[in-house]
Amino acid sequence: MALGEQIEIDVRTRMIAGQELDMAARQPDVGNVIVHRAGDLLVLVDSGVTSVIRDAIRSAADDLAPWSKILLLTTHGHPDHVGNNDIITDLGKGLDKSNVHHFVSAHDASQYHDHGLPYWTTSLDRVSGLVPGFEDPSAATRRLLAMFQPYVPITDITRTYEELPLEHLAIGSQHMSGWSFGDGAVQVIRTHGHCAGQVVVHLPEARLLHLSDEPNGPCGAMHDANQMNIFAALAQALTLVETDAVDIVTEGHAFEVFDRPTAAERLSTLLDQAAALDGAAQALLSGGIDDLPAFVDAFVARSQALGVSGANPNPMFNTMMTIAKLRELGLVAKGKGPQQTWSRPVLDDSMGAPSSSVE
Repeated sequence: MALGEQIEIDVRTRMIAGQELDMAARQPDVGNVIVHRAGDLLVLVDSGVTSVIRDAIRSAADDLAPWSKILLLTTHGHPDHVGNNDIITDLGKGLDKSNVHHFVSAHDASQYHDHGLPYWTTSLDRVSGLVPGFEDPSAATRRLLAMFQPYVPITDITRTYEELPLEHLAIGSQHMSGWSFGDGAVQVIRTHGHCAGQVVVHLPEARLLHLSDEPNGPCGAMHDANQMNIFAALAQALTLVETDAVDIVTEGHAFEVFDRPTAAERLSTLLDQAAALDGAAQALLSGGIDDLPAFVDAFVARSQALGVSGANPNPMFNTMMTIAKLRELGLVAKGKGPQQTWSRPVLDDSMGAPSSSVE
């Protein structure tokens, strides 16, 4: 599917297709964008990056007219999802400012500081010396982020979700927390798995659940990923699908629209892979790791044998995923680069045995 191609989900809803990352070709990955009209409200879920996506958003907005209000919801702060966020200003020209809104998560604030350099340097520092070309994490970060143009994630109207009162949301039989917009026409659900501020979006009229990057793989890669939250988000999504609470599932980097049967199969597979991936890591551990590069190679090979690839199956993300899995298992690192070792934590018994007397 070509970058910027529109998929019509229903007469009020479009998905604009992104593309995969190709670092050798200097091609940025681009997250899918959802464009939806609920009454007189135009809803954008993410804005992707590149001028191609920007033009496609404008085209979809025109197709879904008329509307007199606009709402941009950022699912998380990674550059492949936020580069065109200033399109809210362009589309909002001529509208009352009180009808033009953009929200991001406060937990992703660090991703916007200094063009995201500190945030991404922290993640890439974990693979320094383990992946060719990443010996200098700061330089590697600059090369990586330079691919994502245009990049305007924050404007003068941007606010955080967390400024709004938290709500108890219900979708079918499932209960969760988040925020609603447009008199309930849009629900934003806190999941915080893929990264610290990750949210997913439910469009009740379209019966669509946009999971953004929570299903990127059964194991997160970023330094602020939360593996338990990823699993919980996927499990809850599967329950919503299995109980017919949603009909359509979309993602940030799967360039297709999933109906209930295909969504159930995909989500169930991801959950099974998460358990299998944990087992693969445990099988490779023998008390600790003295040769990290060899462990990374073996773990990636096991992952591929299990059919685990993630959204961007390249050496950088594969190694980041491996490090994330070791941290999830509670292992402790010593040193840096290929010489670092990992071991199980020492369970401190310095407090001594408890008294056997009972008073």
